[in-house]
Amino acid sequence: MVILGGGSSELLITGATGGMGRACALQASAERIPLILADLSNTRLESLAGECKKAGGEARWLKLDVTDAADITTLLDMLPQEACLAGIIHTVGLSPQMADWQRIIDVDLVSSVALLEQLRPQLRPDAAAVCIASMSAYMAPPDEAVDALMTEPLADDFEEKLDMAAGKQPLLKDSGMAYAWAKRGLKAWVARQAAVWGSEGKRLVSISPGLIDTDMGRLENKALGEEKFAQMRERVALDRLGSAEDIAHAALFLASARAAYITGCDLLVDGGFVARLQEA
Repeated sequence: MVILGGGSSELLITGATGGMGRACALQASAERIPLILADLSNTRLESLAGECKKAGGEARWLKLDVTDAADITTLLDMLPQEACLAGIIHTVGLSPQMADWQRIIDVDLVSSVALLEQLRPQLRPDAAAVCIASMSAYMAPPDEAVDALMTEPLADDFEEKLDMAAGKQPLLKDSGMAYAWAKRGLKAWVARQAAVWGSEGKRLVSISPGLIDTDMGRLENKALGEEKFAQMRERVALDRLGSAEDIAHAALFLASARAAYITGCDLLVDGGFVARLQEA
């Protein structure tokens, strides 16, 4: 991987100890990319930093809850100056089995967007932020009111409008639907903000993973039940589950100089699932 601009700038990976984040960290370490690892568990972060060192890399780490203002301040204070980050790979997210609908929207959309905007000044020109969305963003039933709401997650009245929307649209209170809408909102935010980021020479992209064999993925697949999961598995054009490494390769490519003309878009890394679904 070639980080734009050279030098010793670090790549920030959030959600670093999760399946996708860990794969990104180890792959980046093998390519000698200096890292900042951020996640909820100090113990797991310390362990991962050790793995990164064994893989040939260097990593600093810190605890980060994206909903905690104090943690975000600590992260910003950790950065030596503006325009010091070589890139961001933001993998933080809660899946439907991990939280209720409001928490999912807060973590996966509102707090994620807020964090990335706060980190934007810390990105070097020509650097990129890569966000993890989901193929579920392509699958949620369309709802103009909910979709419009999700495009403005940092609006002052977002929480008030969210409560009103939940009263009119009961599906929003389903954690699975909330997850899909939150990820669709993240994907839409990437497209809408690309020009703003681009005016600073910075890129903003998202990745939508499909059925990925990680702890989180297995949790969600189990909740589907054997029959429904088998039906979904059959729709994967490549006839296999994805791996965390599949996501890492895509994320590191998008963060690199090889993707210097890619911004404002979403990359489906789903083995052809959505393409086959749209054919049905």
